Amino acid sequence: MNTKPQREGFVEAEPVDPPVVEPAAPPEPTEPPREDWPIKIKLRKPIRDNKGDPVNELSFRQPTGADINRNGLPVRIDIYGDVQIDERKMTAMMTALTGVMTPFLETMDTRDWATCAYRLRNFFLPGWDA
Repeated sequence: MNTKPQREGFVEAEPVDPPVVEPAAPPEPTEPPREDWPIKIKLRKPIRDNKGDPVNELSFRQPTGADINRNGLPVRIDIYGDVQIDERKMTAMMTALTGVMTPFLETMDTRDWATCAYRLRNFFLPGWDA
């Protein structure tokens, strides 16, 4: 006779077993995306080249250790693991890789500059898989 009195409007729910969830299969290892050089990036707004001709697309050659030695490493990893781009060094690196002088690259639309910088940044990070 020790039963819990039910209040009006409340119904005891029947216990339900939780559904059985199968663990997902681990993803198959994939190769990192491969970039073919030269990298070509179309610009939203044309710039002028060294001769004064309009440039609608920048073509970047593959960077070398000598480029880093001359212009500095344009990216670094901070203490939190975030990748930071050094704007001056990245612009100097873009100059070295395209052959377009810095004053002309500085006239680029900000979105074009950011597109180029973020497209190049991974090539200056260490290969953690090695």
